[in-house]
Amino acid sequence: MVSYVVAAVVVVILLLLLKTFFDSKKRYGAATNVVFAKYTYAKLKKDVQQKVHDRALEMILESGVSTRGFANEVERYGWYAVAMDQLGIPSKVPENPSWHKVDNPYEALPASSYLINGVTKFLKKHYNIDITIDPTLIDVDEEDTEKKQE
Repeated sequence: MVSYVVAAVVVVILLLLLKTFFDSKKRYGAATNVVFAKYTYAKLKKDVQQKVHDRALEMILESGVSTRGFANEVERYGWYAVAMDQLGIPSKVPENPSWHKVDNPYEALPASSYLINGVTKFLKKHYNIDITIDPTLIDVDEEDTEKKQE
């Protein structure tokens, strides 16, 4: 009887560890997407930027989530990454052309995630790419673009 209890506890602990591992892997992918998307988006021509923005807004509406628009750069560039992936636009980060699979950027990553800081430090160290993600603000230019579309 005791051996069954011990085995059950071990199984539960292993399942929790696996869940934690896969959740952190998803959050890391989402953080990478956010940082890579901000860098990539800045490298695109204005007309392509508009296509990405429009596709991201379409995807938000199609997803059925009640939130509309972007509360911060983490949400904005999270959705832009998914939109660029769907539009076939690769990441412009050297040696990293692909995007991570993220179903709902609103839920994938907290705005203040420490993982974003880790990805930005990695890009600075290995590629001399200096990106800053502000978890509280939206780019002023992007806000103006959204107002024009309404």
